[in-house]
Amino acid sequence: MAAKVRVLLSLAAVLIAMSLSGCGHYTCGATFGNATCTPSGGGISGPGGGTTNSAVAFAYYVDQAGTMDGFSIDTTAGTFSIIPNYIAPVIPTSDLSIGVAVAQKKFLYTAFFSTEQIYGWSIDSNGQLTAVTGSPYSVGYLGGVGFTGYNQLNIITNPAGTLLFIADAGNAAIYVYTIGSDGSLTAATGSPLLTGSFQPWNMATDGLGKYLYVTNVDSLHEGFDTAAYTIGSDGSLTTIPGSPFSFPMWAVAGDPSGKYLIGTTGQTIAAGASSDDDHLYVFNIQQTGTSAGAISPVTNSPFATVYAPFNIAVQPNSSNGEFVYSFSPVDSNVNAGYNPVEAYAIDTATGQLTTAANSPFSGLTPAIWGQFDQSGAYLFNYADISGPQLGVYGVASGTGALTQPYSPIPMTFTGYWAVTDPQ
Repeated sequence: MAAKVRVLLSLAAVLIAMSLSGCGHYTCGATFGNATCTPSGGGISGPGGGTTNSAVAFAYYVDQAGTMDGFSIDTTAGTFSIIPNYIAPVIPTSDLSIGVAVAQKKFLYTAFFSTEQIYGWSIDSNGQLTAVTGSPYSVGYLGGVGFTGYNQLNIITNPAGTLLFIADAGNAAIYVYTIGSDGSLTAATGSPLLTGSFQPWNMATDGLGKYLYVTNVDSLHEGFDTAAYTIGSDGSLTTIPGSPFSFPMWAVAGDPSGKYLIGTTGQTIAAGASSDDDHLYVFNIQQTGTSAGAISPVTNSPFATVYAPFNIAVQPNSSNGEFVYSFSPVDSNVNAGYNPVEAYAIDTATGQLTTAANSPFSGLTPAIWGQFDQSGAYLFNYADISGPQLGVYGVASGTGALTQPYSPIPMTFTGYWAVTDPQ
């Protein structure tokens, strides 16, 4: 395993130990489990499955007690709680996941680096999970991925949900799988793509799923440079001329138009950096020519922020306007909590960012990272101040303003999570 990865994993051990001791540490990665679960591994489940519910979104997370747990927002009942009659599938116990991803609102995937397995389930209209054909898949490389204690996009899908990408920093490789109509996984043409001295960490596609962008990260969770690949119809990856680009991003996300890539350097004092970078970066994505997919800064980028952004979430569609949300820790020390979430509107003609009304949103429970459902109406979020918890922000159409319609759910165990709207 490369030296840089060993440093990150050492940092992870410290952060996780702090979490278990209840010190309220700064953690960008999901470190939580269901408060109703027991350490013996009972997980959560309802009294028996399958009854119809009126959920508008589901959330699934890896519970180290040994289950894949599920929650739902039910606007009719006015609740954010355990999915009715949910039967939690069994997963490896005490095995940190490396990420969770949803495809097509129909399939859910997660992977475990200790047991080196990828699990996949189909999601029915009530949120119940059923293992896809071949799951769990045994692989021989996940031990080189590792959980860092920080939010990381090691596992993602393309917007169409037909491809699954896994970044393996330890082995300097990107694995690609095609997703079958039944959710089964098959290695794509050319997978794995070996990346040499470039260690792939956080990944994102552009909003149209034509290009894959991958960041190269150091031991302080700051970016080095950003690689770019054209995604073939068969899942093959082709390096875009000029890649990797010398833009030191920690995390990136595509806007839904496919024209822009938004990023953060991850440079925050609370994460170990020598100084803060109070900016968001926006890049043009070249649309045509032999260098299609190449990135270059838009006019006026980077854009000043109130706090130093570490994680970002970009609204997945333009029906409610396009907004990017930034999450950041308080700098005074690692136990100080989080700053209010900030929001910026994206001009789809120029890529310019402007501060949304009432941002930063100081009246809400603060969080350190978030993920949208496909409708863009809900921004699920994670926090670990007095204890790990999963929350939900409502997103106002047109303005991007945030509200907090439901109380956060307290968690206890470490694991990543993902959200989806019903089919």
